Order: sequence, then structure tokens, then C-alpha cells
Amino acid sequence: IINHLREFGRKADIKKQKVHINQPVEGVFTLLGQQLKLRGIKVVLDLKDDLPPIMGDVNRLEQVLVNMVVNARNAMEEKKGKFVGGHVESILTIRSFQESGRVVVTITDTGTGIPDQIKDKIFEPFFTTREVGKGTGLGLSISYGIIKDYDGTVEVESEVGKGTTFKISFPASDEEPNGVY
Repeated sequence: IINHLREFGRKADIKKQKVHINQPVEGVFTLLGQQLKLRGIKVVLDLKDDLPPIMGDVNRLEQVLVNMVVNARNAMEEKKGKFVGGHVESILTIRSFQESGRVVVTITDTGTGIPDQIKDKIFEPFFTTREVGKGTGLGLSISYGIIKDYDGTVEVESEVGKGTTFKISFPASDEEPNGVY
């Protein structure tokens, strides 16, 4: 966490090196896995082993994923808080796979969902739906910038009351780890 804060605090040159996308995903759950379990959130990891690397930076990609997982946790806890007396199952599913020559990670939650009228604003700096003092509105904006730094894209699918899926996609590195094409 301290290293992440140091990286965040100084706008270093964008480092690009070969990264296997499952590495930052697994790093996030080393950091947050126990917390999610204690909060009654079931984590489902469906990570493909044979994915090609992408060009990125493990710490910065972890920062993106931590932000998305924390947002998902908050949405699921908010949904739980609205249901008095009923059981709400909170499930966070992270998948990694290859699609059309790109390496993809999806983060799916069973939270409150994002209303259509604000979906196009969620990546804007300082936009937040959280109450004053609970969020800065910078997490998704910074995450979006990091994803773009590594030639990635991010798509959002959401249904109010059902949950949200963020789909992050990066170009696969054109070179195998041992230097062979």
C-alpha cells in the first residue's frame, strides 16, 4: 500500500513492461480478499492461465483493480443496507480471458447498479454518488487514465438493482515472454 501511495504521489514516467494480467488481479485479492470475506462477499476468480502478456505496470494495474473492487464492495454493501429482513447474496466475479487478440478482465458485482443517466459521467474527475466526505470522485477517473496509458479500453454494463460489469481490455503483447514471436 505504501508503494502504491508513493507511485501515486509522484507522476512517474509511464513504465511499460510485460505483465501477465492475472498477477495484478491476484495481488488485489492478497490485499482485499480477507476484508471481502469478512463482509460476506463471495469472490469468484475465473482466470485463464495461458493468456499472453500485455504491456503495462503491475502496481498501476493493481491500483485500477483495487479501485474497481472497492467500488463493487461499496455497491454491494449499499444494496444490502436497503434490504431489511431479506437475504441479499453479494458476489464479486473476476474473469480474465482473451478476445479478438486482446487480453480482457471483467469485474462483475451484484450491487446496486449504475443508473443510465449517470453512466456517462462516472469517469469524470470529481464525480461521485457517495455522500460528502465518503469519496473524492477521483478513483474511476484515475483508473480510466491508467487504462488509456496502456492502450486499453473500458466498457460498463449495468442494470439498476442487479449489478455492474466493468470490462477492461488491453492489446496482447506481440512477443512471447522468451522473445519468440
